[in-house]
Amino acid sequence: MVISCRTEYNGVDYKHCFEPSDGKAGLFQEAIISPFNKDQIQSYVEQYVSLRKPSWSSEDYHEAIKRIPSLHDLVKNPFLLKLALEVLPRLLGNNSNYSTTRITRIELYDEFVAQWIERGKKRLSEMELSSSDKLIFKELSDSGFQQRGITYLKVLVTAIYEHQKGNPVVHYPGHDGQASWKKAFFGNRDGSHLLREVIPLTRNGNQYRFIHKSLLEYGLSLAVFGPSKRDEETEATPPVSRRGSTSSAFSFESHSSTERTATAHGQTLLDSPLGKRDLFLTERIQQEPVFKGQLHSVIERSKSDKAARTAAANAITILVRAGVQFNSADLRNIKIPGADLSFGVFDSAQLEGADLRKVNLRNVWMRQADLGGAQMAGVQFGELPFLQEDDKVACSSYSPDGKTYAAGLGDGSISLYETSNWNRIQRLKGHDLTVNSLSFSATGKQIASGSNDSTVLL
Repeated sequence: MVISCRTEYNGVDYKHCFEPSDGKAGLFQEAIISPFNKDQIQSYVEQYVSLRKPSWSSEDYHEAIKRIPSLHDLVKNPFLLKLALEVLPRLLGNNSNYSTTRITRIELYDEFVAQWIERGKKRLSEMELSSSDKLIFKELSDSGFQQRGITYLKVLVTAIYEHQKGNPVVHYPGHDGQASWKKAFFGNRDGSHLLREVIPLTRNGNQYRFIHKSLLEYGLSLAVFGPSKRDEETEATPPVSRRGSTSSAFSFESHSSTERTATAHGQTLLDSPLGKRDLFLTERIQQEPVFKGQLHSVIERSKSDKAARTAAANAITILVRAGVQFNSADLRNIKIPGADLSFGVFDSAQLEGADLRKVNLRNVWMRQADLGGAQMAGVQFGELPFLQEDDKVACSSYSPDGKTYAAGLGDGSISLYETSNWNRIQRLKGHDLTVNSLSFSATGKQIASGSNDSTVLL
């Protein structure tokens, strides 16, 4: 029996990996556990209160789940329900005005991780530590224990994605990993072992993993932007920085400049969990104006700095997925090759000279957008562009070189479009009735049109 609560990682053709080799029908069976319904949520809450004795009663939880917008949908996920029950009393405090309270998934994770680290710190303070560990513990506490723990978590997650492509299980036998990246996190020097004890990480022999796969995605989102970056102060670095930099390759800020700029050059986040449509970062944008501003800044920077193009592609992808619209935006000369702009809104946007190579433009709104001189090799439309006319279209034709498209209309006119950007370049008039036939000359310099008014025009 194989049990997975993260089916999105199975892949499209996962079934053949589990089917018995003898090929007999019926030997492979699959059951899908549906999200919790209202009764199951209520039952879980009752059992949780009975066993854990939290400060809230079951009635308090039921009232919060019922009245806080969006919370009921979140807690249909069993893991998020457990998170919510743990952090709601602390997150809401004495606030009883639930109808105006909005809780997002990332707020639950922020509070859960902070609470987990706080409990871990308390546990360490009550333990009999060695003299050296006591000194390290004091140093960590003096410099901000919780922030050091969060920084350790996000740098570890970034390393997991960089070195083992997100494989959640880290093997660290100790004896043969002394020279590897793992030593900085799983060795016993520089206080790493103390920080390791306070983050939501489990150990089974020489294998380490987070208590839930979603914490990997959360940690990776912290590497891009986390609660600590609301302030302009440089965050504390973890002890592991003595062996190397803790600056994330995924971060959109640079501590080397007074203005925060992107440093995510060369990292393709679109192939990581950050490329998911429900990624944590979309909620972070709605929560943190500073982060939204950083993403806009890196897009602007790409206009003059080719090295920022990957970061800019990631930045605009995240903004689009967060629902940010770019109507009438000045995006001239931006460089965002490979970005995913699907379902984005770019009406009347200025995209002249933009590098849009291999950009996903599926279901994008781009009415009256200016794409003059834009690089569009390999652009993915998903659907062919939609052109709105004022009257019925009776016929159409492409020029021999494919650069011009003509549409004959019911009002007797002909619309000409430039296929590189689908801007209408000319409106030809002359017929009194519907244009029902069109043909370009061999050179493409003339158009012959036939109409219901019994005339042919050139």
